[in-house]
Amino acid sequence: MKPATRPVASLVASALALGLSAAAWMSCGASSEGTPQGTESSPDGGSAAVTVIPYRLGFTGAASLPGNDPAKAQQLLAALGYSSGDQFHAAVDAHMRALSAPMMRVHFMYTGGGKFVCTDEGLTRKMKAGADLYGCVNPIPPLESLDDSFDSALAALVAAHPEISHWQLGNEPDLLWKDHTKFAPFFARAQPLVRKACPSCKILLAGISNQYDTGSDSYQRYDAMLASIAAAPLTGRAFDVFDFHYYKEAPAREEIAGAVRSYRALLDKHDLGAGVSFWCTETGLYTGDPDGPQMGPRTEEDQARDLPRLVAWMSAAGVERIYNWTLIEDAGGMGAAGFFSGMGLIYNGLGAEAAGGPPAGAQKKAYATFGLLAAALRDTGAATRLGDGVYRFEGRAGKAAFIVWDEGGASSVSLAGLTTQQLRVRELVPDAEGNTPEQTVTVKEGTATVPVGSSPKLVVGI
Repeated sequence: MKPATRPVASLVASALALGLSAAAWMSCGASSEGTPQGTESSPDGGSAAVTVIPYRLGFTGAASLPGNDPAKAQQLLAALGYSSGDQFHAAVDAHMRALSAPMMRVHFMYTGGGKFVCTDEGLTRKMKAGADLYGCVNPIPPLESLDDSFDSALAALVAAHPEISHWQLGNEPDLLWKDHTKFAPFFARAQPLVRKACPSCKILLAGISNQYDTGSDSYQRYDAMLASIAAAPLTGRAFDVFDFHYYKEAPAREEIAGAVRSYRALLDKHDLGAGVSFWCTETGLYTGDPDGPQMGPRTEEDQARDLPRLVAWMSAAGVERIYNWTLIEDAGGMGAAGFFSGMGLIYNGLGAEAAGGPPAGAQKKAYATFGLLAAALRDTGAATRLGDGVYRFEGRAGKAAFIVWDEGGASSVSLAGLTTQQLRVRELVPDAEGNTPEQTVTVKEGTATVPVGSSPKLVVGI
């Protein structure tokens, strides 16, 4: 049985065991301003350039302590062996850095009277150094209409957080707002304030709660919201990032690609799509058997196997950043029992799974998978689907990383255009002992043949 708590030093050792160099791990502690998004010319001197992002994988609700339910929070802390929320957040921060994924959403709730409350304050204080944080501003109902103090309060909030370079205005108005018609006026009021307070900051449109077809009521509501935003007096581009959320029992390639295509078309319909990036700030793959007729049981192997596929499919569809719902299983309280709480990469020892044996603090197989992916995909740019189960992520100086698996019945795949002499091929789904075996493949004249199976593998040059 694994201990309920692990010191930071052991988390560093875990990172090294995942195959991350000491230098790579330490680089996570440097300011994200030291690894800005940028371009680099192709190695052959041509005009092609690679736009890279520092981090591709992060977490939505890494803090995961139910602030509105002290009893549940205490239960979670006790199960994990932490004496305080501060100790819990220190461990979460260490896990995120060890996983090469110190990227997180930070919630700021407007409670009226010029006051914002940061619901992730404990973890945010620890993560400021070297983390990639984005702020999400929401008015607490019934303050969706706001009050006279909101403008000065929002300007002061943005000015007080120079470490935050992206601000999201609202979240899931098609689902969470009591009156979704008030979202567009809220956005139109807040957008110029953020642009003025931080001209270099990027603005995210509130995330749509899930993918919908064009005949659904939610899609039509979102269409109407975009029409109102397009007609509003805004400062500069209306928003820089479009955010959608994706929750399914198992991910599906065409479903993800179709969602991105339909949202792109919707933005273009309202002349809002030019220069806009796509993020998915809420997604996750659960383990266990949640309540609900449309969700079946999923194992650790399912979660670890589907995670690389989700990342490959989203990235190839043009999604730049992907945020897993949580790191440590939360204490529940949202949606079907076991659904959101089961999306963590570390067991909390509560709920139905406790009777099955996993101790609190035990890492699921997807923990290792997530760490390998996050480290390999740092400072990478565009992802391309080269064929069934073959995805290439462009890196700096001609380097590339690949995620490969048997998607179309092949026993091997051929990789071309390689600039190294050897490839390291590593399993992304840990075996029964928790290992991720690897092998070396020789590159001949820029081409290599890599064996594949049903479990995804990570391929990088040596």
